[in-house]
Amino acid sequence: MSRDKQYNQIVLLWKSERQTNNLLEVKSVVYSTIRQKINTLVKDLEKLDKKDTISFKIISERIERLNKILRDLSKIRKHKIIHSILDGNLNKDGLAAEEIDLVSNLERLFDEHNQRSIFGKVAIELPREERKTTTGEQQTKEDVELMIIRILEDIPEIVAATAKGETKKTFGPFKKEDIVRLPIIYAKTLIMKNAADRVDLPNL
Repeated sequence: MSRDKQYNQIVLLWKSERQTNNLLEVKSVVYSTIRQKINTLVKDLEKLDKKDTISFKIISERIERLNKILRDLSKIRKHKIIHSILDGNLNKDGLAAEEIDLVSNLERLFDEHNQRSIFGKVAIELPREERKTTTGEQQTKEDVELMIIRILEDIPEIVAATAKGETKKTFGPFKKEDIVRLPIIYAKTLIMKNAADRVDLPNL
């Protein structure tokens, strides 16, 4: 895909999202794609001959616009996501990777608020990471929330944070183009750093 075509597609997506009240379906990597495009343009700007003032102005304006689009698109979609959750018609299949955790937290928050404040129910519930399985074994949040990602650059071994005295969990190291399944907290961190992309598997 040419750089101009990718830029125009990002702008078109942003305009389309602004022009409708519905939450549009997007690819899971939409935000990382915009960030990568910004980083590419910044590198182009650094390599540019300072005498080429026209190209310098064009690239600078595109960087500024893409930063605005990234902020505005995120804000608009957050508002739509909240309304969709409240209306009960959210399509989770069309969310970006960065929005999945937001939805999970919002749904839990709204449910807890309804149970406590609206219906007057008082419940004491263990945090998700402390719940027990039916066999009595402890099941962590990391055990149940995994994401499949494609590694975009060589990554050294990841050491997971654990409670004092517990055996440390490690993941990796990974090579570029590896397809791996990681706990969502680590997968999302790599995506945010443009070191990985989420892999969408077809429904079987």
